[in-house]
Amino acid sequence: MTPAFLFAALLWYPMQLRMNRLMQEQHLPAIPALHEAANEVIAAQIRHTAIPRRFSTPLREIWELQLRLPRRQGHRAARLMEHPRFRAAYDLLLLRESSGEDLGGLSQWWTDYQAADGQDREALQGDVAPAAKKPRARRRRPRTRPRDA
Repeated sequence: MTPAFLFAALLWYPMQLRMNRLMQEQHLPAIPALHEAANEVIAAQIRHTAIPRRFSTPLREIWELQLRLPRRQGHRAARLMEHPRFRAAYDLLLLRESSGEDLGGLSQWWTDYQAADGQDREALQGDVAPAAKKPRARRRRPRTRPRDA
């Protein structure tokens, strides 16, 4: 266990509470709310405990991966597993679920996915509901003005 992981685990719930409050009060999207909450929680903790940047940067990455782990459609799961902080994020996910947080069996899915071979991984991804697609903004052709004759 690294100090970054320990800080990520210990400060997860204060950060999550602050993030949720920012999302409700300031209507921030999840990632910007996470970044702002992380800044505030780490700043408050630094008043009591020194956290060098070599630990605070991975700590932030572990937290950000907590928001990415539920999104496993397509090639996302394979790409997430290649992330250098994936294992720490996965371990935090296990801790969160074992402490009673209802994540809908997400940690079990990741456990099965890591143990599976290629075909089994495809089957596991087939069980994941596709993400709701946001409608794309349509580009309009510029209006052409009639030339003055």
